[in-house]
Amino acid sequence: MKILYFTSTGNNLYIAQNLGGELLSIPQLVNDNIFDIEDDVVGIVFPVYYATSPKMLREYLKKVNIAADYLFLIASYGSDGDQNALRIMTKTLEKRGMAVYYTNSVLMVDNYLPMFDMAKEKEIKDENDILNAINIIKDDILMKKEFKLSKKMFTNVPFIEKVLESTMSKKFKIVVGEDCSNCKLCVKVCPRGNIELTEEKPVLGDNCEFCLGCVHHCKNNVLNLNQEANPDERYINPNIKVSEIIKSNNVG
Repeated sequence: MKILYFTSTGNNLYIAQNLGGELLSIPQLVNDNIFDIEDDVVGIVFPVYYATSPKMLREYLKKVNIAADYLFLIASYGSDGDQNALRIMTKTLEKRGMAVYYTNSVLMVDNYLPMFDMAKEKEIKDENDILNAINIIKDDILMKKEFKLSKKMFTNVPFIEKVLESTMSKKFKIVVGEDCSNCKLCVKVCPRGNIELTEEKPVLGDNCEFCLGCVHHCKNNVLNLNQEANPDERYINPNIKVSEIIKSNNVG
């Protein structure tokens, strides 16, 4: 079994690790120009961004060729939008001749800082519930169960993605403050290779995924958003090492 995953704070890597198999980071696959994936069982594990998936993953799905007897999709989400994101991805793959047999989702801590208070999120999302949900999905996959979340939410996919891009790029901005320690974590965890250190200060390029990995990992809160629910709180999955996220995303 091969699992393709996208992660910024570790949630989706945590899901992928618990499901097992050979784990393949999507940023690394893109960086290495690997678009042919083959195995008996192949899965894609990803976060929900505004009722769809990360832009990098959407771009990758337009090129990837997956040869598998059983293809499944798992989305992590914080409040809603999971079923719509799964529907969009299923439709994208099936249009390209790749049948999806199973889709499901896991409710986890949402790292979207403009909307969610990380302190409250960590209080209301129980780790045991998360692991139990993953284990149920794991059993389904081992049995090659056929199942799809079916609730229909939105239909206009281009509109959703247009709103996503305009919201991320115009309304919310990552602001660079002072006192950078030059740890380079922001550079290393960025899946797009979109950050450089100039005169020991992070400089963001024009290819931001808005995964907020750089903000959550910043030790001195040098990186912030212009609008945040709680500027003093950050979130990284406690079961995942920072070095694992760097290994997944460092494409510099």
